[in-house]
Amino acid sequence: MKALRLTTAMIVACAVFLAWAPPRASAKTIQVHEGDSIQAAVDAAAPGDTVKVDPGDYLGMPAGTGSAAVRITKPLKLIAKSKISKGTRVRIMPGAGNSHGILVEPENEGDPDIDGLMIKGFTVQGFPNNGIWLRHVKNFKIQGNESIDNLENGIWPTLSANGQVKKNVSYGSQDSALWVEASENVRVLKNDLHHSPTGLEITVSKDIQAKKNEIHHNTVGVGLYHPNAAGLPIQSFGLGNWEIVKNNVHDNNDPNSAPPGSMSAGLPSGGGILVLGVDNVTVEKNTIDNNDFFGVAVVDYCFGVAGSDFDCSTNPPIIESAPDDNLIAKNELGVNGNNPPMGVLGAFAADLTLIPGTPAGMNNCFEDNTPGAFAILLPPGSQCM
Repeated sequence: MKALRLTTAMIVACAVFLAWAPPRASAKTIQVHEGDSIQAAVDAAAPGDTVKVDPGDYLGMPAGTGSAAVRITKPLKLIAKSKISKGTRVRIMPGAGNSHGILVEPENEGDPDIDGLMIKGFTVQGFPNNGIWLRHVKNFKIQGNESIDNLENGIWPTLSANGQVKKNVSYGSQDSALWVEASENVRVLKNDLHHSPTGLEITVSKDIQAKKNEIHHNTVGVGLYHPNAAGLPIQSFGLGNWEIVKNNVHDNNDPNSAPPGSMSAGLPSGGGILVLGVDNVTVEKNTIDNNDFFGVAVVDYCFGVAGSDFDCSTNPPIIESAPDDNLIAKNELGVNGNNPPMGVLGAFAADLTLIPGTPAGMNNCFEDNTPGAFAILLPPGSQCM
């Protein structure tokens, strides 16, 4: 009986507390109908709210050069009521002066990172710079979107952490279809990335996994690039631990459409997966086929033609340039290297190749790969037993 009386008293006390406690604010949903302003709904939303957008075409509001059609500065969910597979889209296109499609960043420089974000189901098309761009965002999901002909980068998380980029389609950029830069703990899953100088690019980041993506018809399918290729500085959390696993990387033979003078413009066509002067990368269990120059190439950043972006006499590396401690294992290689570029680079055409520089990379392990029709060019001692 004593135990029963104590339990009853506790229940009564909790009921009294709840009766006097102030009501907790709950997240709400704001509906955007065709012809309404997405930006106005985002501005009206409180942190944690959901903005749902009906199908239709939406132009960004006229604004100054460098602005975005939709700018998000708070944690929220931006959801398009699309059925892209059935042709029903929520499409965001540039208004006068819009350079970016959807830009997510803190309101002011130096404000805390935005914590909690979802962008789902949008088609972002025709912007002169970036399609979906994140800066200083953590705990994010970018899912089920299309980026079409956004001329700098399609989807670009930068300075961000603890995110997932999943089941998006991105193509028609002049830099990268999807670029993870200066970020940590990001998962890139089941995206379709094509018709760009680089399909998937990773630079100056830590703990990145790219898995089960379809990467095709680019100049280079997957670019794992030295920090010299990044537009942002090396972050305090360090570099490496990139896993490129179970992707389908094929037919990356498109001409390079990057603007002259950019790092991307120096990429030769026909590359599957390019490990360019970076360390601690795992490339495992991928299917790599019909890339004219190479399937997988592990290359010193300073291996380059004089005067190019990869010539370290004119563009010195900000950190050591040789690729070290990389694992290339259990990949299925089809026909790669059957139509290499002319000149000195053509000598390195292969399914798997390690192109040394000065100094040469160390502890790069190639094992249990299933070769295709062309040679595997590896210096002595580079093949794991």
